[in-house]
Amino acid sequence: MPDSPSPPSDPFAALDRAAVARTLSQLADRRGDLADAWFERVEEVELPPEEASGWGQDRGGPGVRVRREEGLAVRLVRDGQTWLSARDGIASAGFADALRQVARVLPAAAYPEPVLDLPAWDEPFEAPEVLELPSLVHRAVRARHAAFALRLTVRRHRRWVQVVGGERLVPDAERESFYSCEAELPWCRWGALFPHLGRATAERIAEALVDLFRARHAGPPEPFRGTVVLAPAAAAVLLHEAVAHALEADLLALGGNPEAAVGVVLGPSCLSVLDDPAGAPEPVRRATDDEGRPVRRRWLLREGVVQEPLADGLWAAASEVLTPGAGRRAGRHALPGPRSTHLELLAGDLAAADLAADAEGGLWFTEAGRGALDPLTGTFRLELPSGRRIRGGVPGDPVGPCRIEGRVADLLASVAGVGDVPEPAGAGWCAKGGSKLPVWATCPALRLEGVEVLP
Repeated sequence: MPDSPSPPSDPFAALDRAAVARTLSQLADRRGDLADAWFERVEEVELPPEEASGWGQDRGGPGVRVRREEGLAVRLVRDGQTWLSARDGIASAGFADALRQVARVLPAAAYPEPVLDLPAWDEPFEAPEVLELPSLVHRAVRARHAAFALRLTVRRHRRWVQVVGGERLVPDAERESFYSCEAELPWCRWGALFPHLGRATAERIAEALVDLFRARHAGPPEPFRGTVVLAPAAAAVLLHEAVAHALEADLLALGGNPEAAVGVVLGPSCLSVLDDPAGAPEPVRRATDDEGRPVRRRWLLREGVVQEPLADGLWAAASEVLTPGAGRRAGRHALPGPRSTHLELLAGDLAAADLAADAEGGLWFTEAGRGALDPLTGTFRLELPSGRRIRGGVPGDPVGPCRIEGRVADLLASVAGVGDVPEPAGAGWCAKGGSKLPVWATCPALRLEGVEVLP
């Protein structure tokens, strides 16, 4: 099945970006000022569960819900303080109003209104891959000799962003396109993000749901300490919470100076983790961050040692050590902040047969649910919806919901080996500070020793 039609590469082609930049230059009239404008278009296509699809919406057809919106924001940073003003819709008058609201901190001045007339957003609706996914999933479930009640919601998310101002006066527009799937089962819920939809995605979803189905009557394991294997999808969630979040400059600052983290041994030498937005799957790949700065292939951990915490422009400007390029924002009403985009864990030397070798009675987890990090205490919690007991060197009988928790440093120190086959895995939605953003990862499986698993 073909992928969805490619969205337009630059819907802001008609935007008078040079005029916007000239206007912003009048706002940033003191040394050290930063003024930028942010323009975004967002589209979300949702196919709800079959029983909820009796109603529709224009452009979408029966059962499909379509949301399209656009807007802008103006930001001024001066002497460590930030002012932000956002507007729904992209129009000259709205931009001028936002500019004047931010400029209340300046002497009165007249600002010309750049022409922001964009073409109407009336492209025809097409999303065959969204409409076809439920039948592909049901077919894949039946092929695994399983049957159960299932409410599947499929969404396609698209966003186009244009930044004007800042370090790079007018960088190219950025776009992203990806999918989210949520399944409601009688005994639990499941969800994941995908850069593409198709038969391979349907097989991946069916495998996860059937595993949950077969574990539905399994009780949680007794409190256990021993060998744990995290398959790539579960390892991606672990790395996002225990490495990426732990090394974001604003969260590091809650416990002291973010620069002090550089050089700290946070894990074993087999653990090398990067954040590389330019290396993400093509539909979500980035050349610049949400401040218009070039992204970087950034070593977070190199052989277990902290090298470069994640920083946006403001944290980097206040430091001789931190580097920008990791500023992300959930939308025009939110300020940018340090966030990861696409984590990579370098492959190790453990073949598939070695991951669970000599681990009789240990636990194997294919999926992870929610993760949480307390930046003040360094404690970490990873929820696991189901797993399997390792028997004879392979995953065996299912176990029910359980969790791993403890200090980040102790958990990462327990990594005893890394698989030799990296796989792409959507790490899920990250809702740091209430700002919801998709995060991605490419990583192999992890083998951990001496980990405590609790019911």
